[in-house]
Amino acid sequence: MKRILSLLALLLPLALLAAAAQTFRTTVPYRNQMGKLITQVEVNGHRGIFLIDTGAPCCVSYSFAQKVGLQAGQVQHAQDSNGQTVQTHLVVLDSLKIGSVTFSNLQALRWEEGNMTEQFGIDGIIGYNLMQMGIVKFDGQNHTCTFSSFSKDLGIDFAHGTPMVPNQFVPLLEVRLGKNVVDTVMFDSGAADVYEMSTRSYSRLQKEKKAVKLISSGRGVLSMGAAGIEQASLKHRLKIPKLSLATSEFRNITTITTDGYDSRVGSSILNYGDVIIDYKNRMFYYLPRTEGQRPDLHHKEWDVVITVSPEGFLTAGMVWDAKLPIRSGYRITAVNGRRYDSPVDMLTATTTALVSMPGEKAQITFLNPETGKEETTTIRKR
Repeated sequence: MKRILSLLALLLPLALLAAAAQTFRTTVPYRNQMGKLITQVEVNGHRGIFLIDTGAPCCVSYSFAQKVGLQAGQVQHAQDSNGQTVQTHLVVLDSLKIGSVTFSNLQALRWEEGNMTEQFGIDGIIGYNLMQMGIVKFDGQNHTCTFSSFSKDLGIDFAHGTPMVPNQFVPLLEVRLGKNVVDTVMFDSGAADVYEMSTRSYSRLQKEKKAVKLISSGRGVLSMGAAGIEQASLKHRLKIPKLSLATSEFRNITTITTDGYDSRVGSSILNYGDVIIDYKNRMFYYLPRTEGQRPDLHHKEWDVVITVSPEGFLTAGMVWDAKLPIRSGYRITAVNGRRYDSPVDMLTATTTALVSMPGEKAQITFLNPETGKEETTTIRKR
């Protein structure tokens, strides 16, 4: 959940007061699960699998809250990563143990019963109201995350720092597109891509033809947040010839616009360096693994982006080529001759490569709702 609405402002001060006088440091391993950073914690003595997410507050699932015995408090309303409203309840974690450090009386949000996040195999989120107690380092090479109240021996290099934009909740910073075009982005460790431009930013920057190049547009569905599957919307596939973050540069980023409130820099940036967020001093550091490296991040996209519906069936989430007979939302029944007639659960869909499409051409069979018959078409990677 991103950009929490006004009621959540009540959540922050209590959590900060609980640790204000403490000195702490703990380093925990994480596993990268399709761009999501997952680690193990203990809540009130119960083990749980949590997502490390700089773009969300601390959260727990309904079933995990029941298991731990958390009492639901005040109703809170928030926005998920797609800008859709979701209802939650305030809870208090008597203890949250991360590695060797235990945090006490930490406030969190509890998702409602039946929330889609229950299907993703996580019990909750380590979010920004905990991280704001100090400094957080993401080591992309060793797959570790350090939570610390002091900066010594973290490897901070002031030459690679950039000040963060004032914000009460999430780490916001400016990146430069091309020579002079600026976009304000959230560093969102819960997002996968190196860079995603918000539709709000695109409406402002689309005239900057040298910095933002339009590849194609289409209407469809690509993501799921805490409120469920996003609503179908107009999306744009873009090429960013040059993006500068602090002192590092990335070339030829291909990205698809997002309906979230902010543009985002996501966890894939850890493939090329480390991130340190100093919340107290409002500084963001990106430490490239190879000095002077300018990664080329261009990648091709299929004419049809295959997603999974809430019912568990393969679906055409996006159709970039309007000349194809398939449309967004059509059910896909076969890919390269392999049938997909049985539904799959969301955990499998989001953590495994369900569909094999080697090469740059594939055949997909889909059910045409207008005729009730199956049709087959060829799609390409462009």
